[in-house]
Amino acid sequence: MKTGCNKEAFTLVEVALATLVVGLGLLTIFSLFPSGLRAAEEATGDTRCGLFAEVMMNGLQANGMSVTNWDDWCDRSWMYGELRFKVLPGAATINTGVVSEVVFPQGGTDWLRYRLTLDLSNSNRYWAVLEVEDGRFPSGILVYPSKFYTEFPYMGR
Repeated sequence: MKTGCNKEAFTLVEVALATLVVGLGLLTIFSLFPSGLRAAEEATGDTRCGLFAEVMMNGLQANGMSVTNWDDWCDRSWMYGELRFKVLPGAATINTGVVSEVVFPQGGTDWLRYRLTLDLSNSNRYWAVLEVEDGRFPSGILVYPSKFYTEFPYMGR
């Protein structure tokens, strides 16, 4: 004759402990998602900064390599979207300390902040430093910018 006691069942304490262990594991896994999303967003911003710098620096270099007289290059304006740079003849540097903003890529909704410094003091070699940071902030300063450097040798053709 069998009794009503089943020896193969889980007790309420065992079920509660198992639920606690699974809950803590899921909580740990789900806590990684915000940091992963933040890292992906920062990586996307860094990539956009790099692409913007590549467009800008290649445009400056192409402009510098195509002229036969530095004054021609200094008088030229060229453009990316709303972005315009005008280098004035005889200036030692231009745009030093000026932080500007631009939508990049064109037609998008994401903003970049940048500062371009051009040094025109050496008559045979000009150089440029472009500092770029992701985002649009009212402070008008660059906190952690990515810096890009290039030189423009005078080809004298």
